[in-house]
Amino acid sequence: MEHLVRRYQGEPVEVMDHYGRVYRGIIDGDPPPGGMMLRTRFGRRFIPFFLIAALFLLRFRRRRIF
Repeated sequence: MEHLVRRYQGEPVEVMDHYGRVYRGIIDGDPPPGGMMLRTRFGRRFIPFFLIAALFLLRFRRRRIF
C-alpha cells in the first residue's frame, strides 16, 4: 500500500474505510509508517492502512486503484 501512496502523492483521492466513511483530499507529504496523510479543507488527517477498504483516484474520473 505504501508504494501506491508514494506513486499518487499530491493527487486528489477518495478513501473509504471499513466503516463506510469516505474521506476526500490530497495525499500529503512523505507517508508515515503504517498509514497515509490526507490533506483536506479542514486540515490534515492520518489514516492507517488497516482501515483503508478502497482508494479512488480522482484525477480525471473516479478510478479505483485499491
